[in-house]
This record gives sequence, structure tokens and C-alpha cells, in this order.
Amino acid sequence: MNRSNNNEIPNISDIRLLDIDTDAEWNKFRTAAGIKGRTFKMSTLWKVAASIVIIAGASLIAYTTNSTPQAESFSTTENTIEAQVETSTTISLNRNSSIVCTDNRNNGKFGVKLKGEAYFDVEKNPNRTFEIYTQDLTITVRGTSFDVCESTENTSVTVTSGNVEVTCTNNGKKITGLTKGKQFTLRKDGTTEVKDVNDFNNIAWKLHKLDFRDQPLSEIMQQLQKTYGFCYKFVKPSTAQKTMTVSFENQELQQIFSVIEQTLDITIAQQPDGTWHIEEE
Repeated sequence: MNRSNNNEIPNISDIRLLDIDTDAEWNKFRTAAGIKGRTFKMSTLWKVAASIVIIAGASLIAYTTNSTPQAESFSTTENTIEAQVETSTTISLNRNSSIVCTDNRNNGKFGVKLKGEAYFDVEKNPNRTFEIYTQDLTITVRGTSFDVCESTENTSVTVTSGNVEVTCTNNGKKITGLTKGKQFTLRKDGTTEVKDVNDFNNIAWKLHKLDFRDQPLSEIMQQLQKTYGFCYKFVKPSTAQKTMTVSFENQELQQIFSVIEQTLDITIAQQPDGTWHIEEE
């Protein structure tokens, strides 16, 4: 992502000092500063001095602006995106999600406010703290990879590498030592859970890997829906209870449907409204 700086400080050597209308600029300054008295014309020497003051003032404004923490924002609807922030930190944003990033170098922090779901691959930097803020959690890291998913039911943090620290906003409870394969969940009723995850199906939208072990088709379809973004319907509820063991990696949705159809002897057909109907043959 390209960043632009509209407040570039001018180089005095590139400016013809006497070309500045110092009379007009000086009188603007008098008005803004509340200085009373008659308007006067400046001599050449005073024009040069005033020109330098005007340029110095512009430079100070530009410096002050550039010293203020800059915010970047990204959002998605139907698609997923990747955004690179800082030097080599990558944030992958799932569908219907948004982030606002603030780089506060003076405090040694890089902050991200998240709504929805995002996968973070954070560059290791011992001199900077990377923090993610959701409505209910603050996640603190210094270099790791993990997923944060905020939904109406709960907020979860799934770690794929490194070490993650989580703090609950409502009571200040802190959970440390979340490493690869650990998942922290904060439910809306305030209860929390830390568990080991044997697969990363919940972040298949990013990793493009799915692994199901004797799971019902209802759960498989829910995960596929989250990963690929589509609508489906079981024609008969009993079909949803069929179970299967299967793995997918970097496969198109139609290829996955074909495997499920052949394994469970069912049909998955798309309707004119775009919904996929699932029924037994």
C-alpha cells in the first residue's frame, strides 16, 4: 500500500524569497494575531526576514502534522483483503470486517481497532508493542501469528505461532501464555475458556485448509459457508446428520462439493437465487 505525505516540508533553497507577497501574508498574520495599528509596506530587508519566518512557520506546521499518529483504515464486504502495515506486518481481513490502525511511535505502540475477523502476521519488534482492540478484549503481542474473531456470541483468539496475551476489558482479567494451537474464547455472558485446537478450520478462510474427523454434514457446511461465503439449505433435516472424515487444501468450492456428493451419496445443486440445496439422491 502506498502512503502519501501531503505535508512535505519545503526546501528554502528551492523558493525565491522575494516572490512571496509578504505584505499580504504579514497583514493576514496581524489580523489573526489581533495586532492593531495601520497597515504598512515592508522594505526589501524586512521582506527577506518575513519570508523566512513564513517558511519556518509552514515547516513547523508540517512537522507537527507529521509527528501526530497517523490512522489507516480498511474494510471489506463480500471479499477478503490483505493490508501491510508498519514494515512487514500483514493483516488479512475477512468478509464484512473493518480495522482502524494507529501508529503511536512516541509511546512505542501500534494499535488496531477491529470489528469482525482478521488474521494477524505481526513482525517481531522488541521495541514496539502491537495491540488489537475489540469491544471486549485487548490483545497484546510483539511478534506472532493469530486470528481474532468477534461475533454476536463471543470473541475468540486462535494462535498459530508465537505468544499472545489477552486482557478482558470489563474486569481486567489477563490471560498469558497463549501459544500455537491454543484458542481463547470470551462469551457474551462473561465466561472464558482456553482450549487446545486440533485443527484450524475456523481460520480456513485465511489458511485454505480444512480437516474434518467424523463430523456431521451440518458442521461441515457451516464451516464451508464461513470459508467460501455462500448460502445453503438442507431439503431434509436428516441429511444434515450424515458424517464424514475428509481433508481439503487449496481447493475450489465446486471440487469440495463433488467430493461430499460422492462420499455421502447426496446432491448439492445451486438454485436460481444462488442458494445451494442439499438433498439425498
